[in-house]
Formats: sequence, C-alpha cells, structure tokens
Amino acid sequence: MQKVRTIVQPGTGYELLLSAVTIADPGTQNRIAKAREYRKRAKAIPGGAAYKAIDRVGREPFINLLGFVHSMTDEPTAAATLKLIGEADPRELVLAAVGYSRRAFRMVTPPAVIRDAVDGDKKALREFKRTSYPDLPHWQSTLRRWVPMGVDEAAGELLDGLRGWYEGGFVEFEPEIARQQGEEARRARDLVAKQADLDAVLEQLAPTITFTREVGQEVVVLAPSVVVQPHWALSDYGPTLVISYAIPKQPEAGGGEAGGDRLLALSRAMGDELRMRALRELRGGPLSATDLARRLGVPRTTIHHHLQILMVSGWLRVAVDDARWGNFELRPEAAEELGHLATSWLSTGEPR
Repeated sequence: MQKVRTIVQPGTGYELLLSAVTIADPGTQNRIAKAREYRKRAKAIPGGAAYKAIDRVGREPFINLLGFVHSMTDEPTAAATLKLIGEADPRELVLAAVGYSRRAFRMVTPPAVIRDAVDGDKKALREFKRTSYPDLPHWQSTLRRWVPMGVDEAAGELLDGLRGWYEGGFVEFEPEIARQQGEEARRARDLVAKQADLDAVLEQLAPTITFTREVGQEVVVLAPSVVVQPHWALSDYGPTLVISYAIPKQPEAGGGEAGGDRLLALSRAMGDELRMRALRELRGGPLSATDLARRLGVPRTTIHHHLQILMVSGWLRVAVDDARWGNFELRPEAAEELGHLATSWLSTGEPR
C-alpha cells in the first residue's frame, strides 16, 4: 500500500461547519467548550431563520461536508465554503451531506439505497432510516425532517442556515479563529516535517484517537480547530480523510501550573467508581460503548457520559477507522503520566 500523504490545512470553512454542529446538537454543550456560546449567539440572530434551518438540517450533515469542502476548494475559508455550497449541484451536495461518500455510512447502508432515498424513493428512505445508525436520535431526525424535502429545498435550507449563521454570528469569531489556526498550523507542519510516522504525529496532535489507514485513502488532512476543543471531528471524501483536531492549550509559564492541572485532570477522571470499573474492563482490549455498558450493567447513555470524561482527560483513545469504528481502548501512557506527576508533586510540590 502506498504511503499516505499528510498535509496540514487550517480553514475557517471547516470551523463554520463545525460551529453549525454545536448549534444543531444541544448535547455538544456538555462536550465542546464554545458550544454554549455559539448556540446562544445563533438563537439571538433576528428572525430566528438561521437557527431553525440549522436545527432542521441536524448535526451530522455538517460533519459529513468537511471532506467535500476540502476536495472542492483550494482554500477552505468560510467565504469559499459558502460559495461552494451555493454553487454546487444540489443533488451532489445533499448526497455528500448524508454520508454517501463516507465509508462509515456506506458500511451500514448500501450506496444505492442512500442514493435512491435522496432521489425521493420513500421505500429507500425507510430502509435508510432502518439501517443507518438507528440508535442516534439526531441522525434519525435528519433523515426524518431534512432529507424528505427534496434536493433543491434541502440544499437551500443548508445554505440559508450556514449563511445566516455566518453573517449574524460566526463572522465575529472568524478573525480570532483564523489567528489561532495559523499559529497551530505552523507548529503542526514542523511536526509533520520532522516525523514521518502518522501515528506518532497523531499521538502528539490528537492523542485520544487511533487511526488505521483504509484501502484507497491517499491523503490525511490535519485541520487545527478552535471550535471542537477539547475533542475532534473527521470526515472522509474519496481518497481524502479530514481530521479536525482541537488546538491544544499552551502550558503556563514555568510549567508547574500546567503540570498541576494535568495531575488534577487525570486524578479527577478516576474519582468515580464506574469510571474505575470501566478502565479495568478495558485492560483486556478495546470495547464499544454498548459492549462496555453491557459488561458494567448500566445504560449506554450513562456510560457514554463517563467515557467522554475519560477520553478528554487522556485515559482513553477511540478508533476512527472503519474496521474498529467507535471502539474505546485504554491509553497506558495515562497511568505512567499520572504516576510521574504524582511522584513529582509529592517530592517537589510542582508536577512536571
């Protein structure tokens, strides 16, 4: 298999799409640092049309379009993204938005079913709903409310929502987002230039994910993100995979306070019996949230909350390749880090 090409490409267009995700999905307010601010700002736009349009489209289409935007623009700024969406063939846009070009969606629903559903076949739409992640309410809402509009109206709804949000809110955040992206892109490019191994690069830039290249993937795009902090988002389109990763917080001067924060994050994440039991179960190997919940005897919704805490703190990583999609695994580095920081604190009072 030919070596994958890794490029670093910041873009406020990616961030515009991801900020729309936080508006469409109220659940991100508990996971994404800026989500509450973006959602509040969107709701305050006069008339409410932009917020309502984004809500009808739903969360997943905006994530699915990350790869589409990369592939169809030379420089993925917010303005270029809006121009692309406005000029794209409505059918091609909606197909991209519902995951027609994403491996994870094609694995569970035959491409022909997705295509026929978008073209208005009611039987195909029912099959699309039945097979495509039926346990994800936000995605099922998209299939129920947005896709049946027809490609012209659906494409118009998506554009209206994004344009209204951009002009009424996002444009105020864009300069600072672009500045932070630019600074992080320089650091990431230096890392990619020095480190040939993609896994080693991801361990530094996005240590909570593990990635195995799929057949046909030729390019991995690393897009530094302010919007998704402290998480990540990704989308593939043809031979390209776009990974939007959270720009890491810079350590405070002297390092002691940052080390103390890290020690607290790791130890607090363990300060719950269910999370400790989850870590112990994961010693035996990767598990899905459903399997882990079953082993621990708790609802999947309950374990999902705790897994988010463990992942953000660095105790876990999650597989993002299709073969192991969504499986959580223990990061042994976290236990080593906790031991080192605790020993340092006990001996010097300054975890480093």
